[in-house]
This record gives sequence, C-alpha cells and structure tokens, in this order.
Amino acid sequence: MIYWPWRSPWKRYREIAKILAQHGFVMAIDKIGLSRHLSLKERWLQSRVPDDDADWTERIGLVLAALGPTYVKLGQLASTRTDLLPEKLVRALERLQSDVPPFGFDAVIKTLETAWGRPMAEVLGYINPQPLAAASLGQVHQGRLISGERVVIKVRRPDVVPKTESDLRILKGLGDLVQRRTDWAEQYQIPTLIAELSRTLREELNFSQEAKYTDRAWKAYNGRRHMRIPRVLWEWTRPDVLVMEEFTGLKITESLKRSPPPLAKREMAQRFVGAIYYQIFIEGFFHADPHPGNVHIDAEGRIMFLDWGLVGLLSAEMRRHSVALILGLSQGRPTRIVDALLDLGAVEGNIDRGPLIQDVEQLRRRYYESELDDFNLGQAFGDILALAQNYHIRIPTEYALLAKTAMTVDGVVRHIDPHTSLVELGKAFGPELLLSRLEPGAWIPGVSDVIHDWSRTVSALPGELTQALATLSRGEVRIVLENKHLDKVLGHWERLVNRVALSFLLAALIIGSGLVVHRDHLDHMARFPFGEYAFIAASLMGLWVIIGAMRRGKL
Repeated sequence: MIYWPWRSPWKRYREIAKILAQHGFVMAIDKIGLSRHLSLKERWLQSRVPDDDADWTERIGLVLAALGPTYVKLGQLASTRTDLLPEKLVRALERLQSDVPPFGFDAVIKTLETAWGRPMAEVLGYINPQPLAAASLGQVHQGRLISGERVVIKVRRPDVVPKTESDLRILKGLGDLVQRRTDWAEQYQIPTLIAELSRTLREELNFSQEAKYTDRAWKAYNGRRHMRIPRVLWEWTRPDVLVMEEFTGLKITESLKRSPPPLAKREMAQRFVGAIYYQIFIEGFFHADPHPGNVHIDAEGRIMFLDWGLVGLLSAEMRRHSVALILGLSQGRPTRIVDALLDLGAVEGNIDRGPLIQDVEQLRRRYYESELDDFNLGQAFGDILALAQNYHIRIPTEYALLAKTAMTVDGVVRHIDPHTSLVELGKAFGPELLLSRLEPGAWIPGVSDVIHDWSRTVSALPGELTQALATLSRGEVRIVLENKHLDKVLGHWERLVNRVALSFLLAALIIGSGLVVHRDHLDHMARFPFGEYAFIAASLMGLWVIIGAMRRGKL
C-alpha cells in the first residue's frame, strides 16, 4: 500500500471527516462511521451544524474542492455519469474547477531528464519556463527540439501518483462503508462507480495511454472532415512526459473575434458537428471532452482536437443502438425510444413497458413543446439515460460519455450560433449514416453471427433429437395438440414471410436501378444491354408476384 510520505491514512480520514462536518454533512459522518476520527470538541461543534439538504449538491462540490486535486478530478469525471447521478449533482460537479498553481520549473527539468535519461539540453533547444496551462495532473510547456521542430511538452506533477493512489484507496474504503451502512448506495452503484472512476483516473495519470489515443486519432482523422490532430513524438514520450507537435490557433468560441473570422458561424458549426458525427457514428472512437479549451480552429478553418485523455469507444452494435435512440429522440416517438433503451442496456428482472413509455412521453412533452432552437438533444439523451437508471436498466459507460459529449457539443454550437441546433445540423448527415449502415462492413458481422448461431443449433440437433426420442420411448411425455386459431397463426406467418420476400425484392430493385442509372460505367463489359433487359424482365415478374399476393390478401 502506498502512503503519502507526510500523512498517514488515519490523518487523511480525520481530515475528510472534518471537511464533511464543516460543510454540514453531520448525518453522513455518523452513518458511515467517520465520527470516531473526530475529537469530542469537534463532535460537539459538528452537532451544531445544520443538515440543510436544500443545497447539498453545491456543498458536495465544496467538499471535493477542499479535499484536493484528486477529488476534484474524480468529481469532474463523475459529472459524465448522467445516467447514475441526480441532475442537480451532475450540474454542481460540472462547475468544479482545478485551480491548481503550477509547480516549479526545477521539478519540470528533473522530470524530463529522469524520463529521458539524459540532460535536457541534448533534446530541447528551447523550453518556455512559463507553462501554457496547469492542471491537477500536470502542466504544459512550449518547446523546440534540437532539430528545430516546435513542440508542446506535457509534464506530470511530481508525487501525484502516490498521492492519488493513497486517496483512491481511502475512497474505496469509504465506498465499502457506504455500501454496508446505507440503502441508497445500491441505487447509485457507489462501489462500482468508484472503481470505474478510479480506473479512468489511473489511465489519465499514464500519459502513454493518452499518447496512444492521440496517435490513433491522428491516424484516423488527421486531414479528414477538416480535422487536425497533433502528431505524437514517440521517441520522447514516456508515462510522465507527453511530447507532441505544436499547433497554432484559437479556441473555437474565440475564433469569431478574429477579423475576419476563418469561417462564417454556420459553416463553423457545421464543420464541428460533422467532425464529431464522423468520430462517433462512422469510426466509433470519439473525443469525449470537446469543450472550447480542447477544440481550436486554425487560420485555414480546420478544427483542431487537443487533449485526447478522455475518449469514448463504441462498437458497431453500440453505434446502431445509439442511432436508434437518437432517431427516437429527434422524432419524439416514445415507443421507439423505449425499444432502443432496452437494446442499450442490461435489464434487471421484468420491466413493465407501460409506465416506462408514459415517463418517456412526459419527457417528450417537456422537449417537443418548445421550439427547435430550444431543443437540447444532449440534455434529452442524458435525461433518458437517467430515466433508464430508475427502471434498473444498466447502461454501459460509453453511452453516458456519448450523452455528455452531445451536451458539450450542443453548448458549443449554440455559443457559435444561438439560432442553430444540434438536431438541425445533424439532419444533413442522415443519408450518409443510412449508406454507412448498408456497407458490407456494417451488416456482414451480423450475418456471420446468425450463421454461427444456426450452425450451433444444427450441430446440437442430433443429440437433442436422440434425447427426445429416448424420453418418448420411456413414456414420460404427453403431447397434446390443439388447432385453435391455427389458421390465423399460419396466415400471419405467411404474410410475414411474404413481406420479408417483398423487402428483399425491393432491395434488389433499388440496386438494379442504380446499375441501370450508372450503366455508362459498365459499357466496357458488353455492347448488348443484357443487364437492362434482364432488369426489366425481373421487375415485371416481381410486380406480378406482388399483385398476386395482394389480391389473395397474403401481404
């Protein structure tokens, strides 16, 4: 176990208890057994502090700020879990600021030389002693390599790892106490939430992980959809040092102040939303913290995405479910939203769809009775996920990150152009999204899964049949057949099969139409238009089949 050199865990527990008491969480201290860490005088003073629940969320923010950088960072990460935490608490955590002073330049030099195993002057021709930015985990400096390339250098704070590990162990202990002694810990999944946030924070402490995400983004996005991603200089990157090429630009919200601005408001918003859309729904790998400090614009109007420490990953299946939910939200269809929710998460027990649909309908009225300009898609997404939590539908973390990202993007878009909404801009990408779902890479995995399931069923069939026959031979089974409503059932299945066949037929007609329209690309294959005549004949035969099925009432 790692301890702070100058502070024992008992003293840290005592400090936590005192800070909680100072902010009015008296009952919480008694409930989880922290009162024993206070003196008799402190206990008497804390008993005089009122427990005012009216502003408890704001006071939690004050507690985290007083506890230090680790807890501030955990609070900021927890603000992404809109599906687990109350809305008021999420808003309070979003306002947490890491007001951390920069550490000394001597410590920067020591960290760099230890990481590189050589004097700093052998790597850098210049480094600015004044940091560009300072945060709870590290700070960033401008520099120039010996080769002359301009870079930015992110250096981890000295001793931040042992300090954070000590606090995370104490926090885990507190989470276990809360789990044993309170009823609401299970509702908010406190131990699971603490474990998840701790894992994320440990990843952020390892700059090599951020470098991997940045490098992946650079390979996937740099030069596409007007995006620029900094290139990682792996030769000089370590777990406590991250070196990247330097970009020059302005925050996306400040670029409008330039005269003239690099882009018009509408086009700037369109490029920003298009870039995020491409990351989420096409690649499934997206920047999960695209606030203005991390999104800049250069003089050519290209969107620069910085700081890839927090990212979201969506599989092809998760992207399909996300699209279904967003379409249901944007169209205001409660039944479709509920179906998408059940597909998104794991359901605990049986869920009565009726009350869930009614609650979704109430949310729909809240959002859709307002004008489109006032419709916040990200907020609606977050509220829906929070509603799912009330019905014990466990939503994966990635969807919560997606909701948080959508809220951030919506806020940036409205800052750029108050009369533009995320829903309105997203409509332009509907056709591309539909085409992407028709590509072989999108549907072949699903087909392969079906084939795999069928192969397992067929391979198991002989054994199942042998067992069934053995059971029948022993006379242990009574079979009762009843043909009640059998005709209706068979008729229903016949219509269903006909509709599936019709769907395949229509798909073939659409593809054939495309081939006919673009027959000029196929002229080199044959001079006689066999394809066109075959397409016309197939179309006539398909039309005859459809008309026949409709006349017999089988469609």
